[in-house]
Amino acid sequence: MAESDPNFCVMSAIRYDPSLLFSASPSSVGPDQFATCKAQLDPRLFFLFPRHVFRLNTAHEYFWPDISKAKGQVVTPEALLTALYLAVGEPDKCWRLRTSVSKDGHIKVEANEVPPRSDLFSGLRDDTKPETSWVVYLDSERTPQTSITMFKTSNRDPYKAARERVLPPGFPPSARVEVLLFNEKYQVTEGSLTNVAFWRNGEWITPSSNGIGGLRGSVKAELLDRGLLREMKDDEAVLKDSIQEGEKVLLLNGIQGVTCGYVRLGPYRD
Repeated sequence: MAESDPNFCVMSAIRYDPSLLFSASPSSVGPDQFATCKAQLDPRLFFLFPRHVFRLNTAHEYFWPDISKAKGQVVTPEALLTALYLAVGEPDKCWRLRTSVSKDGHIKVEANEVPPRSDLFSGLRDDTKPETSWVVYLDSERTPQTSITMFKTSNRDPYKAARERVLPPGFPPSARVEVLLFNEKYQVTEGSLTNVAFWRNGEWITPSSNGIGGLRGSVKAELLDRGLLREMKDDEAVLKDSIQEGEKVLLLNGIQGVTCGYVRLGPYRD
């Protein structure tokens, strides 16, 4: 795949959020404060920044091992921060920074404004309600596990296909609706936009990327290291048919952080 498509690249979505550093008054972050952070290449304005550096380098090494071995660290923190700061628009707003790295190590960043979130780990709380959360559907077909579902890349075909099977044509990607994917064994692996976790036997557990499947996400890695999630063993895999109507699911990604959704079985409905 990496060799057959000249535009193929590895990717990560990174959140710029002034509240990560200026929590007292993020809306008042001005050009001078931003310029100081930019000049110092301060990583604290970018959610889980070190995780993204690691993720991009790990993926690049997987697809192009000879180049990564020759260059060492293809994506350096300094190069990534420089590209991210150049892409940020108004510094008092939050931005989704869609970051891609090519075979030769070129970094490209596309910025889109996203809503502020006062707590990027709010999904871990017990007080989330269905009416303020995401709606989660199940895909209708299996998604084979390949390198494309292990690392985030420019090839998003499996995820687009899952959403197209479940959601109506023209459905806005910004809507708070997720689709759960499952592998050849009918084990749930991830969402079309997020990693996922399920509450089982008094703890949150998430599919193992190396075993069951799913992307190696930055927020997932963070929660695992904090001990807030545990990776499932193979015999703990959540089967498609075991999912219950109204079941709460944690949804994890680098832009939303930790949110939650509630399962709605059957076809899509408003």
